[in-house]
Amino acid sequence: MAALEQSRLFVAVFPSAEVVQQLMEGACGLAHGLSPKAVAWIHPEQIHLTLNFLGDVQRARIGEFEQAVEAACRRGEPLLLRARGTGCFPSPARPRIIWAGVDGAGDALAGLKRTLDENLAKLGYVPDERAFHPHLTIGRVQRLNDGERLHLGETLQQWREADFGLWSMERVDLMQSVLAAAGAEYSRVQSFPLRRVTEA
Repeated sequence: MAALEQSRLFVAVFPSAEVVQQLMEGACGLAHGLSPKAVAWIHPEQIHLTLNFLGDVQRARIGEFEQAVEAACRRGEPLLLRARGTGCFPSPARPRIIWAGVDGAGDALAGLKRTLDENLAKLGYVPDERAFHPHLTIGRVQRLNDGERLHLGETLQQWREADFGLWSMERVDLMQSVLAAAGAEYSRVQSFPLRRVTEA
């Protein structure tokens, strides 16, 4: 199928501008002591919590996916979430993804994730078998020497309880990602509001 007939989609939650600012300041601290090319830091406007990565979807079917996400959001509630702590995947010895954790309203957020998985699975989406680990990716490791790897691991450990702020998650976004030479470019396909406020 021609690429023009498909869109690369994901379901996400975006933190507030205040939280993003705190994360950017944190990224500057993590970058201290690393070479400029060691880590590709995420652009502020692209920092998000991924709930579902849908991959390439036929454009003629996007409406079906919108309905599935909307139905899940009708059963959900706005939540107070906190960006807290730093870590990396898959391990400090082999860091590839640098992230900030997300906590607060854990059961409700996990419940929304399960409902999304169930609704989207009816359309052919295959849920991730790994346990849900809500996080905000802030950097992707490019290349580290042994000293930089050790330094990064120590800094992440020091910041494991760092508090980057609280925000109210009031909507879920269906996003499109277009791969370009300078990196992925995101655009919002549709936003789906959650219902009533509950405290974390």
